[in-house]
Amino acid sequence: MEVLRGFLNSTTMANITYLDNRRQVFTYDVSGGDSGTAGTKVLGRLPANAVITQAWIHVLTTFTSATDAATIALGYTGTVGAFDAAIAISNGGNPWDDAAPRVSDVAADAAVGNFVEIGTSEVEVLATVATETLTTGKLLLVVDYYIAD
Repeated sequence: MEVLRGFLNSTTMANITYLDNRRQVFTYDVSGGDSGTAGTKVLGRLPANAVITQAWIHVLTTFTSATDAATIALGYTGTVGAFDAAIAISNGGNPWDDAAPRVSDVAADAAVGNFVEIGTSEVEVLATVATETLTTGKLLLVVDYYIAD
């Protein structure tokens, strides 16, 4: 304890920067009333100067469409497929089936070199549906970030 007291003096404390880690959870719920028609849906916003450190997707209800040909992409303004590129719900990997959470394409391993800086303007978080109208499905997109200012 004495070593720690000697180390954490006023000079050392003045040079420590604390990151204000934040988490936002975005929901896309076709089963609960969100539109499943082809097009882009705004799920929420990430603030200016956000640096994404990790993101993952948790499908709570399997997505379906008439022939399962619908595609879903998750991203933000300027990078529509940032979190997940457009993938058909019929894909053999079952990415849009009810399952355990999976890491997204952004900062998937939480390694510093893979962090993503949003920029100086806030961005909209988007779900983009194409090919067919979704009839059911619900997901959570969980984004961890800090503000670099």
